[in-house]
Amino acid sequence: MFMPKTYTEDDVLADIRKVIEGSSLRQTAERIACSPGYLSDILAGNRAVSDSIASAFGYKREIVTKIIFRKAA
Repeated sequence: MFMPKTYTEDDVLADIRKVIEGSSLRQTAERIACSPGYLSDILAGNRAVSDSIASAFGYKREIVTKIIFRKAA
């Protein structure tokens, strides 16, 4: 069974930081239509990466439920 590559929130944050290295936080915030303060809060760990921010960087949040089995006692 093929499983697509998955990314953690830390992976997404690292990608955002790479993009900002090429410009500035303010320019990046303007490009993705959010405030520089909001983007700064995300990078500082004060806010989670929102769906709209993830989408602006090419990611999609998915909630995955994993079914497991255990031996009965």
